[in-house]
Formats: sequence, structure tokens, C-alpha cells
Amino acid sequence: MRRNSAALLPILLMAGLICTPMAFADEGPDDLKAEINALKNRINQLETKLATVQPAAQIPGGHVGLEAAAPSLEVPSLVRGIGISGYVDTMYTHNFNTPDSITNVGRVFDRTANGFNMNAAEVVIQKPVSADSRAGFRADIFTGNDAEVIGSAGLGLGTNEFEIQQAFVELLVPTGNLASWMNDIDLKAGRYVTMNGAEVIESKDNWNTSRGLLFGYAIPFTHTGIRSTYTFDNGWDICLGVNNGWDVTDDTNNGRTIESHIGLNSIELPWDSSITVGYQYYGGPERAAQDTDWRHLHDIVAILKTPWEPLTLMYNLDYAFEANLIGDNAKGDWWGHAVYARYQFTDKWAASVRAEVLNDEDGVRVVAGTQAEWYEITGTLEYKPWENTITRLELRSDHADKDVFTGNNQVNDNQTSLSSEIMYLF
Repeated sequence: MRRNSAALLPILLMAGLICTPMAFADEGPDDLKAEINALKNRINQLETKLATVQPAAQIPGGHVGLEAAAPSLEVPSLVRGIGISGYVDTMYTHNFNTPDSITNVGRVFDRTANGFNMNAAEVVIQKPVSADSRAGFRADIFTGNDAEVIGSAGLGLGTNEFEIQQAFVELLVPTGNLASWMNDIDLKAGRYVTMNGAEVIESKDNWNTSRGLLFGYAIPFTHTGIRSTYTFDNGWDICLGVNNGWDVTDDTNNGRTIESHIGLNSIELPWDSSITVGYQYYGGPERAAQDTDWRHLHDIVAILKTPWEPLTLMYNLDYAFEANLIGDNAKGDWWGHAVYARYQFTDKWAASVRAEVLNDEDGVRVVAGTQAEWYEITGTLEYKPWENTITRLELRSDHADKDVFTGNNQVNDNQTSLSSEIMYLF
């Protein structure tokens, strides 16, 4: 617009010079000169005014004459790469024993019988690490009835339905200066979930609705400390760390717990099958104000990808003992094993079975002072109507070699429950 206006100035000037003598032919030279000077002043004023006019706004695509598009939100560099995810989990459980206590005996997460349960609502905020961004973090904010289970000493209360399940800083430490063939070391510092067990805290990532006996009673849930992991080129990995102990944020003694792991991933077997095996060892003092009596835990998890592709098998073994747990020079121990099978019919339908036994004959893990051996078998049918929705129907039967289950105004050695579950993932 400015360029076009400037081009008109010579034309206007010439027209003025031509037309002026004709219009003022009857006027004298002095009058004609005055009129020409006035015209020049007007032209100078016009040029000055045109010089102050701003160019027309442009929008993407180079179009002229339209208002500029609203600018997009500029994300600060410190928050780029941060992702948010989570899930909501609700269920209903019916216990056929109809216990007066409204409690499922021998359960950890699905404790409430004959009622609806808001299990969990979790939000995960995470900035993963990579070769291009070597510093990150993760925070898992957890609320609901399940939060009471994973609560740790020094962080909230045992009856608090709000929990920070994980909160750690993660660093990807380069090791190329030590040896060119070495890979980076993943370092976590803060609170994080345990490496033990075949199951996890989030129901959405398990094969069954209820958690097993081993996951609930044989192993810890979380730790607070520092953990380093090295992954080899073939996918195998090793891990070493030190923490405050089992399910504690603030330690209750002066000792520390050592954690270690070795993972042999995707070992090829005949007939197009493979197996992944992980071995974990934890050792350290766990009782309050006791620094010398160590608790030792050995945990093995194996996952078998069968030649029959829809079928996956899993096995978990736990053995633990603790010095002077049930008296002077008398250690207490517990052990158990579990087998799992999952068949994926389609992308939407799957079925899973779990069977396990937990020996707590010293009465130190499941029900304090109850010396018993516990068994359970669980069948779960899963259907995903949409990609971000999981529904499940589960039938579970618990047994023990002692009369430990209450209900129907009596105590017996078995308990059967039916559960339905709905989860939304985001």
C-alpha cells in the first residue's frame, strides 16, 4: 500500500503542473507561483502522512490485507517433553461368605466386601530421559482406597487415601569417557516402586483384578533411596541401589537396605518361543530401632512367550527370612510361588488365570500371629470396549489350612468372591 501510494506522487505532480496553468490562465505570475508553492506543500504533507502508515498485516501463507493470526502458546523450554497420563479404577466385590466385618480376609487391595469401591485415581507427570535430554523426573500422585495400602512410614498416614506413590529425579549418565563401548547408566533418586514381584500396584497393568498373595504379603511396594541401572546392547540389564527399607520414606533405624537385580531379557528358545527372567535380592534391617537383624528377600520372575502366540505364561517365586523375628536366635520366614496364564483372544477380549500358595507358618506376614498356609486360584475375563477403557469380571477362591475366613456367623477355611471392575485410562 505504501509503495503504490508513493508511485502516484509523480503522476499527481505532473497533473498538477499541467492543469494549474489552465485553471489559472487569467491569474498573474505572482499568483501562479503562490499556487504552485501551495501545491508543493500539500504534496509534502501527503508524503509525510503516507510514511507513517504501517504495512498491512500478513498471515501464514503470505496473504496480505488480513489481520494476523493469534500467536500460538509458547511453551517454556523447562517444561517441554513433559507428559501427563493416568487412570481411574472402580469396582464392586461380592463375598459369598457375607462377613459381618465387610472385609475380605487375606486380601490387600480389594479389602472391602459386598460394596462398591473407588480403588484408585492416579495422575502421572513425567519427563523421560534420553540422549538429547539427560535429566528428567517422574511423580505418581495416587488417591483412593488403594492409597491406604501403599502408604509408607514418614509420608502420610495409614488411613490417608492420598499418596505420592513415586517421586524421583532421573539422570542418564554418560560413560563414554570411561570406555567407548559402554552404554549410559540410568540413575534414579527419590521414591520409586520395588523391582520385586510379577504384579504391580496399578490394576490396569496386571492380568487380574485382585492382587495375589505374594504381591500383597511377600514383598514390599516402594522404596526411598538411589538406584542405578545399566542395560547391555542385547537388552539384558543389571541394577544396584541402596534405600531406607521396605515401604518407608523416613527410615526407622540407622541401617540401609541393599537392592540388586539382574534381568535376562528375551532369551530365545526352540519353536519361536522366548523367556525373560529377572532375579532380585534385597537385604537390610527392617524393624524399627533395630540395625543388626537383617531381612533377606529372594525374588524370581519368569515370563514365557509361547509358540502359541496368544498364550503367555508367567511364574513368580519368593523366599524371605529375618533374623530374630519370632524370638532370640529364632528367625521368621515366609515363602511362596505363583503361576499365571493369559490368553489374548482378540484385541478386545482376554482371559487370565492365577494360582498361588503362600506359606506363613510363622504367622508374620498375612494375619499377625496366625500360622497358616494360604492358597488361592483366580479367573479373570477382560473386555476392552474402547482403547482407553478396560472392564473385567473375576471369580476368586481362597483357601487355608486353618479356619481363618469369617462369614455366615462362622469361621471356615475358604472364601469365594465375585468382582466386576471398570477402568478408564488417559
